[in-house]
Amino acid sequence: MKANKFFAIALAALTMVGFNSCKDKEKEVEALTLTPTSLTLKVGETGTITANITVETWASNNEAVATVDKGVVTAVAEGNAIISATANGTTKTCVVLVEKAGQQGGDEKTIEAKRIWPVILDGVTAEKYASLIAGDFRPNDVDNNLYIWAAGETYSAGEGTGKNFFGNTEGYMALTVAAPQGWSGGGFNVANAESVAAAKALQAAIAAEPDKYFLHLAIKATNAGNHQFYVFNNAEGRSFNIGTAAIEKGAVIGDFPRDGEWYEFDVPMAQFATAIAGETIGNDLNILCFLSGNTVGAQLNLDAVYFYEKK
Repeated sequence: MKANKFFAIALAALTMVGFNSCKDKEKEVEALTLTPTSLTLKVGETGTITANITVETWASNNEAVATVDKGVVTAVAEGNAIISATANGTTKTCVVLVEKAGQQGGDEKTIEAKRIWPVILDGVTAEKYASLIAGDFRPNDVDNNLYIWAAGETYSAGEGTGKNFFGNTEGYMALTVAAPQGWSGGGFNVANAESVAAAKALQAAIAAEPDKYFLHLAIKATNAGNHQFYVFNNAEGRSFNIGTAAIEKGAVIGDFPRDGEWYEFDVPMAQFATAIAGETIGNDLNILCFLSGNTVGAQLNLDAVYFYEKK
């Protein structure tokens, strides 16, 4: 059933690459990896990128936005930068998003974009920004649906109190982890013909110009909890986490104060571009999936979730 299909986990094949009895030589050819592969900072903050082997060269492609010194990234100004690390002839990158200091949701928020593809967006706001909507992935209870894993048993409806991200009373998605089964999850499945066509067009656009596209989401909570997200199905190379630790895979892009206020994230699609480009979109697609672990009572309150092309 659809509620389960998007959480099938692909197991990576283990490949033996040969061996050498000299341990020092094995270390010399060890593949370079970086943790995390994406990082969200506010202006003035620092973050650390760690490597599994000694890095010979660190560099930033946009030092006006973020600089790097031996893996320590300093956020200089709002924008995006790609931090690269080179070792043993291999280069790996980490995408850095720098936000304004104190960026937080609240009243009178606006959408700054050239085009948007909403997943969660209230009707009043959608009407206001109708001219920007290039494709609509919102549930319609017919052929675009929100599915909760395990027949709807792993989350229960949350309280959903207060105004939404845009400061009106039109509501938002409010879920609470309900069952201690070792997992909880759900996703937004799109099967509407126009939505599927829009997903294919967005896929092509991200592949062609990945630096132009982002996923925006607003999140709030009053208790602890980590949340993992997948874009364009739950395949390898397209997941990220919000919280203090990853649930299964993907980088942790940041956390937020648990004060019941809205906080927003802009997730660069550049880091997922290769995986998204390789996705074969059929007659339906899980455009966004989510997991929240097994902590009963953990809140997942989301609003203003939309893909967008920056101006």
